[in-house]
Amino acid sequence: MGKVELNRKNISRCLCKTCPVQTESNCSKDKIALIDKKLDQEGSLKEIFETDELALLYCSFGKAACDDLSSNELCKCTQCTVWLENNLANNDPIEYFCVEGVPK
Repeated sequence: MGKVELNRKNISRCLCKTCPVQTESNCSKDKIALIDKKLDQEGSLKEIFETDELALLYCSFGKAACDDLSSNELCKCTQCTVWLENNLANNDPIEYFCVEGVPK
């Protein structure tokens, strides 16, 4: 697991839903719709979600399960409150976690 906690607060502040890397991904769109429905459920996120169902907060758990992301687009990670609060500028990678994996 990464340095960022996978929790509801971080999910709600995550910018992945609006990130150009993901916005044209049909896979991500389907997963984001599922996320919105599942977040209404009670329980821990690890009980509610399989990792491959999540289409956001990659700084918490690593690469996307979707293979139709556009890594040629501009990443929004460095504009994200979660990124700033967790000081991810001093890690490798510092962005594109959906493609590169969790920060180390």
